[in-house]
Amino acid sequence: MGNSHGAVQSEAERRANIRQMDLQMNRRFGRSSKHALRLVLRGEKETGKTSITKLLSGNLFDPVYKASDPSKPEEVTVPWAAGPGEDVSLTMCAVSEPNTRKDGDDNSTSLKITHSEKNKLTSSKKDKSKDEGAVHYKGADGIIVVVDPTKEWTFSFAKDIIENAPKGAEILLVANHRDKMESWVSSRESMQKFVAGCGEHVHYSETCLTNMFGMPAVEAFLRICLLRIQMTLHKGAVKDLGEALDKAMDEAKKSSSAQDYDTHLALSFTASGG
Repeated sequence: MGNSHGAVQSEAERRANIRQMDLQMNRRFGRSSKHALRLVLRGEKETGKTSITKLLSGNLFDPVYKASDPSKPEEVTVPWAAGPGEDVSLTMCAVSEPNTRKDGDDNSTSLKITHSEKNKLTSSKKDKSKDEGAVHYKGADGIIVVVDPTKEWTFSFAKDIIENAPKGAEILLVANHRDKMESWVSSRESMQKFVAGCGEHVHYSETCLTNMFGMPAVEAFLRICLLRIQMTLHKGAVKDLGEALDKAMDEAKKSSSAQDYDTHLALSFTASGG
């Protein structure tokens, strides 16, 4: 009786169906987006940047890896239902990063320039080393940096990205492959310690994109970015209202001090034709 075992939907399929239904309702009733949210996804190749964009777009995880075009970032804009009556136009830009591992070296701890080595460089050498991916930060409301903890160089690269990100930017460090934690080279403790030292705008979460574990935490980060936008808008509105209130109070004082009852009666008598 009831649904057979084979007909039971997985959590990933259920969430994807809900997203598709929401998109259809948006198109059917012409609901427009109230806010625009732009995210930049960064991290070494094969860490899961594209998979996150697909899941946030309402699609299922694709187990077949397809390398991104290194010559250009992947950018997609989709509607995102942040909450009741909060429709958001979500733009995600997954940046294609240069390979930071030494060519022909399979040692997972080897880098062209490790994070610790970069910190030892002179300031003049640091100035010459530009973060090419930083050009995509223009107009960004949040940055997601994805790490594969089974490959140490991906965390080292993530440190460089985060430390050179715009000051005050909302950043989420995503440790992917939670299902392979026994093989993690970069420990949870080391990543959380790094994040804790970066300030309140940098956050940490873990995911297993194959089964959508951790995606609610990623969406919660999107919510943080959206609230930051709304706070900025409200601050501007509060400032305008405060200025309008000050003006109204000044006008009230002037009107009150300029009042003369006898003059008012005289004008009223004249206006009535008396």
